[in-house]
Amino acid sequence: LYECRWINALRARRLGGAAPRRGGRAQRSAPVGGDFPLLHYTLRQKNPIMIRMSAISPRLPFIHAFLLVFLFLSVVNALFSQTRNQTQRGRMPTFEAETPYWYTMEEGKKFFREGDYGQALRYFEDARNERRRIWTRWETTFISLLSIHDVRRFGDSLDFVETYINDRNQFDAAAALAELVYHLGRGALQNSAQTTLTLFTLMKEYPEAEYWIGEVYRLEGERDIALDQYRKALAPHPEERSPDWKNDILYKIAELGATGQRYNEMERALLEVLKDDTLWQESENFVRNAMAQTLNNEGINQFLTMFRHDNGKTEKAHRLLGHYYYISGRYNLAEAQLMFAALNTNTVVIAEAIRKRFDFTFTTLDDLMREIERRPDIQKYMAGADYFKTLYYLAASLYANGKAAPARDLWTFVSKQRGGEWTLRSQNQLRSPFIEAPVAMP
Repeated sequence: LYECRWINALRARRLGGAAPRRGGRAQRSAPVGGDFPLLHYTLRQKNPIMIRMSAISPRLPFIHAFLLVFLFLSVVNALFSQTRNQTQRGRMPTFEAETPYWYTMEEGKKFFREGDYGQALRYFEDARNERRRIWTRWETTFISLLSIHDVRRFGDSLDFVETYINDRNQFDAAAALAELVYHLGRGALQNSAQTTLTLFTLMKEYPEAEYWIGEVYRLEGERDIALDQYRKALAPHPEERSPDWKNDILYKIAELGATGQRYNEMERALLEVLKDDTLWQESENFVRNAMAQTLNNEGINQFLTMFRHDNGKTEKAHRLLGHYYYISGRYNLAEAQLMFAALNTNTVVIAEAIRKRFDFTFTTLDDLMREIERRPDIQKYMAGADYFKTLYYLAASLYANGKAAPARDLWTFVSKQRGGEWTLRSQNQLRSPFIEAPVAMP
C-alpha cells in the first residue's frame, strides 16, 4: 500500500502536481541522480514508529534478482572453500574413542598379570564393545553409500564405487575404506563391494578380547563359559593370526574338555592341531606305512636311525591323542599317534646331543641316554614331554596289536632308566605282559 502511494507521489512530482497528503507529509530531498529523486515519507501515527521508504525504480526488480543471485553464489563459494580447506588439511571424519580399544586391551592384560581378574574382565569387555561400536559405524557408513541410487548402478565393482566416493567428496565412506585397507590390505577387498561389506561385518569381532575373557573365566573355574569364549576366539576372522595363537587355544579347549569329561570335544581340538603337521597329513598311506613296518620289523633303534621329524607344535597333540586312544581301547590309532610323538621327541633329543658333540651319531637309545645324562636342560624337556610315559604306551599299543618283539624292546629300555612310575610298570610288563583294560569314556 505504501509503495502504491509513493508511486503516485512520484508520478505527481514528475508531472508537476502536488503529492497527496494522507495522514503524513512528504518532503523532497536533494536529487540523487536521474529523473528519480530520493523521497522520504514519514508516517506519524499514535505509536512513534518511524518508517523510511525509498522510491522504487522501474529497474529495481532486476536489481533485486541480481543481488539474490550474487548472495546465493557467495554462499555456495564459501561452502566449497570450506570443503577444499578441509580436504587439503587431511581432516577425515573418525569414530575413534578417546582411549583406543587396543590400549584398553593392554590395560586389561596388566590387571590380569597382577591377579585382579575382575578388573581385567571389565577392561577386556570394554575393549570388545568399543571395537564393535567403531566398526559398526564404519559398516553403517558403507551401507549408506551403497544404498545411493547412482552407486547401485555400479554393481559389485569397488573401483567404480571408489571413483564415486572421490568425485562426490564422500569423506565418511572414504575414511571407512581407508581403515579397512589399513588393517587387511587392498588385496583382501578383491575389488568387490559385497566382499568389502562382509569384511566390515567380520571386523566388528575382536578374537583377542574373546580369548582373554575366556582366560579369566577359566581361572575362575567357569569351564563352560571359557569354552564358549575360546570358540568365539577361533571363529573365522579376516585378520591373520599366527599358528601358535590358534594352537594355544585348541590345546586349552582340549584341556578343558578332558577336565570336564568332554572327550569328543578334546579329540576334535587335538585333531585340528594335527592339520599343521604336514608329514602326518601327507603320510597317511605310503610314508606312514613304511615307518610302521620299520618299527615293527627292525625295532626302535633302526626306526630312529632312518627317520627324523621335528614339529614341536603338534608333538603334544600326538601324545595326548595316543594316550586317549589307548585308554579307550583303540590300539591301532594309539600306535600311529604315539609313534609320531616318540619320533618328534627323540628327534629333538638327538639334535641336542649333536649340538653338544658335533661328531655324535645315533646308534641306540642306551647310547643316547648316556650322551645326555649330564644335560639338565634336556632332562627337563624330556620330563615335560612325558618321554618315558610315551615310550611305555607305544610299547603297550604295539603289544595290543600283536607286535610283541618291538614292544619288549621298548619296555626293556624304559625298565633300565630312571623313569619313576613308568620304569616300574615296564618291569612288570616284562615279567608278565598284559593289555590294560579300556576305560569307558563318554
